[in-house]
Amino acid sequence: MFIRPITVLSAVLCIALPTLADASSIRVSPTRVELSGGDASTVRVRNEDRHPVSVQVRVFRSIPRGTGFQLEPTRDVVASPPITTLSPGAENLVRIVRVSRGPVDTRQTYRVLVDEVPDRRRMQPGTVAVVVRHSIPVVFSD
Repeated sequence: MFIRPITVLSAVLCIALPTLADASSIRVSPTRVELSGGDASTVRVRNEDRHPVSVQVRVFRSIPRGTGFQLEPTRDVVASPPITTLSPGAENLVRIVRVSRGPVDTRQTYRVLVDEVPDRRRMQPGTVAVVVRHSIPVVFSD
């Protein structure tokens, strides 16, 4: 018996679509922040889901390592608010502020991580919670 590939694909999609439809979705903009002589900017976080979504925002110093980068904790740049819950369709501005008092005399790179916090009340036994993480480069230069 020959099974056509389109039949197999259709079956897989029918099984997967309910799972995909339940995945939360947050949108973040801009996807890169560059500040020249400034100490603050904002990032817009929007809930595209039908349910409330909690997000956590953290800032790390981004240090080049080989072909990538390494993240290290920092207190030089902060995000406010660091955690928030967004209603369906709602958006929030997260302020990114350089609180270090020293001047920016060299290029300083950071990463803002915007993480969806899993809603444990919506988790079901035998399922995997897939959450969204956005990693936004932030650059301060003189």
